[in-house]
Amino acid sequence: MKALFRLKVRLFASDDMSTFIAFTISALEDTKPNEKNRRKPIPLNAGIIYAPLNSTDSKLSLICNNSVIQTDITPKLSVQVKWRAPPKDNKCVTIYALIAVKPDVWYSFDGPLSKKVCEDRRNMEDIQPMENDNCTSCEDARYLLTFEGIWSYNTHRHMFPNASELARFSDVVGASHSKNYQIYKFNTEASGGLKMLVEQGNTTKLEMEIQAELGSSVRTIIKALGQPKPNMVTNAIFRVTREHHLVSLVTAIIPSPDWFLGVSNMELCEVTTRKWAPNLTFNLYPLDAGTDSGLTFESPNEDTMPPQSIKSAEINKLIPKEQMKPFAKLHFELMRTYTTPDCTNESPDQENKDEERQTDSNEIPPPTTPSREEPSPDIESTEDCPMTAWEEWLSCEGECINGKLKGYQTRFRYHLVDGVAVGKYNENNPSYEEKRIPQYCVDNYLDIETKNCEETCEEEEEVSANRRIW
Repeated sequence: MKALFRLKVRLFASDDMSTFIAFTISALEDTKPNEKNRRKPIPLNAGIIYAPLNSTDSKLSLICNNSVIQTDITPKLSVQVKWRAPPKDNKCVTIYALIAVKPDVWYSFDGPLSKKVCEDRRNMEDIQPMENDNCTSCEDARYLLTFEGIWSYNTHRHMFPNASELARFSDVVGASHSKNYQIYKFNTEASGGLKMLVEQGNTTKLEMEIQAELGSSVRTIIKALGQPKPNMVTNAIFRVTREHHLVSLVTAIIPSPDWFLGVSNMELCEVTTRKWAPNLTFNLYPLDAGTDSGLTFESPNEDTMPPQSIKSAEINKLIPKEQMKPFAKLHFELMRTYTTPDCTNESPDQENKDEERQTDSNEIPPPTTPSREEPSPDIESTEDCPMTAWEEWLSCEGECINGKLKGYQTRFRYHLVDGVAVGKYNENNPSYEEKRIPQYCVDNYLDIETKNCEETCEEEEEVSANRRIW
């Protein structure tokens, strides 16, 4: 069963003073051509207009189809009804109202008393999640970012440089941050750091700009290594908090005048659940930083004076916007969450419910975690924020090309609370006492480190199926 959207429709006086005594709110469907009778188009579905449950000022009209009217003629400042949107492929719906301010003075549905709404036919992966102005998740979270390049001559034949061997993306750089910070914003000028990145592929200045906000508006600087080919994958790991729940990322398109891929203010704290999104995918399309006037990938440098605002890039004007294919995809995967002092203990009722669920379950309960030798603090850590020594580096992750693997390695360490390495063992085990890391330690001492790596490798036979779009 497909979910249908239910939306509120509010009729009100724009000056918050004028009143009306009667109204009719209706929904008018769109039509499609009738091949059998061109003079009689086929009506589509307008959805359903209805009065809210237990409403005292509105009711369903028994005379007008798909309409709601007043229950009495007392003066009103506003009224609210509901509209259930139709299923997909019903084009547009016009929601309109008629009102009476006096028994003999009516206003028709022209102008502000009419609103046409149309189906959003975009791919869901083209739409960013709604920003959450009230993220109340008490836990911090760690995410795995995967940048999947899908730009190639096969997929974007008419939007690819002539010197195809030069095509690639720069390092991916960004941050997890609060609503008080932005790496870029549509219809505003690019910063100096972004200008350097998009024109030169150099992330240094942009990283310095982000670094200046670290500890206040920025929680984590994110960086993933650029790959030698534009249809390859690169990864990074980062953390978010209830305050720093947005993510912004950019990468330069190389070669290009000033084109880049990016996302600004990607929301990871879901509006509906106010919890961390388990996974998200977002398509990336080319953007124009407005700093260079070049028109092709290999155009010589030509500074735009004065600089223009950031907008969507027009790489090939012959290709309609709706036929554009993404150059890359961003994947966000929730790896784990961290309890913070903001989290409160479960209520006794909740604990009893959890206990009942465990009793009724047919699953075998997890074994009790055996006792472990308490780890000793790293001598380089502080007394206020003790940590374990760094673990061994994980294996080098990347792609084997011509017998060489270039990628990155990651290693971890753990915060110590009362001698316990928080997060190292099974925190869900009932015998494992919950330990909370002081927020100061979380903010100032990293528990993950990444470095570049290179080693010899043996190439495996590659079996793939490229998506041919053009």
